[in-house]
Amino acid sequence: MREHRLKHKVCLEEIAEATKISRRFLEAIEMGEYALLPGGVFTTSYIRQYAAAIGFDAEEILADCRASLEERQPERREPGSAEGPGATRWYRFLSLG
Repeated sequence: MREHRLKHKVCLEEIAEATKISRRFLEAIEMGEYALLPGGVFTTSYIRQYAAAIGFDAEEILADCRASLEERQPERREPGSAEGPGATRWYRFLSLG
């Protein structure tokens, strides 16, 4: 994305001024460090605005963002599952009770 931005001769300061998005968030988008963004609708909005400013397809960046953030998510467990650090404690409690 950075190369695309430079090819179109747009500097980050111009994008930051036009979109009111912090330069550090714009840099995070360029580096693919989506976890550094505020999250939720802000992340989606920032990516869409950045893409529009450089003439890039926002959906391509958003897909990369989703994939990157999914990789970082810990595996979710069902509530009440018999796994996890407290499972043994509860088993002992119930068997002694």
